[in-house]
Amino acid sequence: MKHESRQLETSSKLTFKLDVFEGPLDLLLHLIKQNKMDIYDIPMVEITSQYIEYLHRMRVLSLDIAGEYLVMAATLINIKSKMLLPQRPIIVEPEQQEDPRAELVQQLLTHQCYQVVSEQLDELAHLRAKHYTRDQEDIPPEIQADHLHGHGDAEKMQQALVRLFNKRRFRKAAFRRVSKEKYTLKEEVDRLKKQLQKAEEPINFEQLFEGQFELEHVVTTFLALLELMKRGSAAVVQTEVLGPIWVRGVA
Repeated sequence: MKHESRQLETSSKLTFKLDVFEGPLDLLLHLIKQNKMDIYDIPMVEITSQYIEYLHRMRVLSLDIAGEYLVMAATLINIKSKMLLPQRPIIVEPEQQEDPRAELVQQLLTHQCYQVVSEQLDELAHLRAKHYTRDQEDIPPEIQADHLHGHGDAEKMQQALVRLFNKRRFRKAAFRRVSKEKYTLKEEVDRLKKQLQKAEEPINFEQLFEGQFELEHVVTTFLALLELMKRGSAAVVQTEVLGPIWVRGVA
């Protein structure tokens, strides 16, 4: 009998399954959603009793309660008291009456926004984790042979792109809207490859970007050129230091 009573006593202490919350606002939102309450019209008596009951469960399981949880408990009791106490008989328009819950509701709405954004970022992180980034490869030897004086490497190409940026002024918007890709690397690789194959003579590096007024387009074209160089489908030549860079297709 004593053994059975100990089993019952032990099982009674493990009847609570508590979730992990990141703070009192997180706990309040959980209780509101669980009870399908209106966040703009929170029943303070019910939510306060459930919140305090939750803290009581944490104490029963000997879990540490952070001070912020106790501060929120005091705040809930204070708001509940204000709503229960009789008001002075002063005539006030309904729209001018101050709701004691207003500040708390605003905090909950703000915290809810952060929760939604956090969940979306977490989903994007999981999607990105499924992708494998290919390691950078060395330039093929046959392409390196076409580089005169060693000035056709990626670093010199980058310097040429910087000089192009300094010559042409791109419009900088006060704010930028994130949207889907307007120019894809695959499309630019195909377009640039056809352009180089049709050209009878090498093309000046800066002429590859003629008619392009968007920064995204210029960068995508530059990446497409580097990709063609890596594949061995394009070669660059620079005959003098800081001189023009010429690009030609490789059959």
